[in-house]
Amino acid sequence: MAKLEPYSPTPAARAGRIVMTIMPFAMGLACVLLAFVPLGRIVGSPLTPAFPLMAIYYWAIVKPEMFPPFAVFAVGLMFDLISGGAIGLWAFVYVVTYAVVISQRMLLVNAPFSAFWIGFLVTAAFAGVLAWAIVSVIHGIFVPPGSVIRHMAVTVAVFPVFAMLFGRIQTRVLQGS
Repeated sequence: MAKLEPYSPTPAARAGRIVMTIMPFAMGLACVLLAFVPLGRIVGSPLTPAFPLMAIYYWAIVKPEMFPPFAVFAVGLMFDLISGGAIGLWAFVYVVTYAVVISQRMLLVNAPFSAFWIGFLVTAAFAGVLAWAIVSVIHGIFVPPGSVIRHMAVTVAVFPVFAMLFGRIQTRVLQGS
């Protein structure tokens, strides 16, 4: 009788597991790159939504084990490096925001979308105020908060489209996790 070898995953299964593991992080990095695409010329608005914040919030609620704090830090640092702004500003803001979202995750994990969206509104307001306060301290002046308010308002308005996109990716690509 032939001796059966213990089950070992095929290379395709291992590759699929790797893709499932890094997909949220890769989406966060894609959102960083999307933040620097001049979409304002297409839609006629100089404001660009905080795409990385959308990815961080979504995955912190839905699958936090697949988007750990070091990945959030890397997304923020990548944003800082590409933007040419203060190094560490958005990395810090995103990690602190992620920690706050994780602490409140159980309130939103099975909530209807309207509660999920309101949670994002609160998260975006928190991240905007934190970034605004840090920039004001760094520059040593009171920075007018109007641009941050508009920036976060656009982010909250666009969030449902990205939540739907992230949800479709989650069900199609990450269904095996």
